[in-house]
Amino acid sequence: MILAQFTWLILKNIFGIKLIAFFELNMLSLGLLVMASCSHNLLSNKHLKLDGFIKKASQQKQAAINMIGALFFVIPTAALIFGLTWSYFLNELHQHQFQFSLEAFTDPSSLRIMSLSAFISVTIIFTQLTALAAISLACKAALTLHQLKSENFEKILNESRGE
Repeated sequence: MILAQFTWLILKNIFGIKLIAFFELNMLSLGLLVMASCSHNLLSNKHLKLDGFIKKASQQKQAAINMIGALFFVIPTAALIFGLTWSYFLNELHQHQFQFSLEAFTDPSSLRIMSLSAFISVTIIFTQLTALAAISLACKAALTLHQLKSENFEKILNESRGE
């Protein structure tokens, strides 16, 4: 991404050559980087949440917050982005604008359509994978809640028996 930006700036400002391909590559790379970072942060549990509140909460409350966040925030947002992208994808497909050819690198409007087509395709895949990651996170939280409730039930049962 940095190399594409640097090359585009050098060609544009020093040599006066305006190759849109490098600029489009830079923007596409930035979008892909953001999408990959979002998914990675979600799976590695480094996503944005109320850290001050969560650190003080019990393990049961943390699992409940993770499950609610995944079910009511991440999955609906991914579904909304997927729905909007999918309708745009079908519209572009209907208009036969998904054209990948070598001539597109010389024609800025064709290049824009080609890079947008690639970005839309990746966005469709990203939203599905993010929704699957959120479902996984919600299931993990549900299992944690179930396990904690079972442990608490056994503890109460053993205390009532006098063990």
